[in-house]
Amino acid sequence: MLAFLQKHFHALKTTDNHWLRKSIGVLLVIGGMLGFLPVLGYWMLPLGLALLAVDFPIARRWYRRLVVWWERRRRRLFGGSLVVQTRRSPRPPGKPEH
Repeated sequence: MLAFLQKHFHALKTTDNHWLRKSIGVLLVIGGMLGFLPVLGYWMLPLGLALLAVDFPIARRWYRRLVVWWERRRRRLFGGSLVVQTRRSPRPPGKPEH
């Protein structure tokens, strides 16, 4: 079931139909804000921001902040290392790694 959802979420993020992506993203964000209701949940908020982040830079920033906040909170509560994905700059040829 998880693989099915991941496949369709990825397809939605990479589709050329940006109106569908934006509409579903906005609906997920609104549903996430109503997370106190039984069917809707706070889990919808990061999914909506992830979809909107494809098209809107401000949503990209909000999504990145949400992911960083969540990871810091998880680390503080459960311990473990902070998972940060960084881009590594290419090493100049002949220079050893430290």
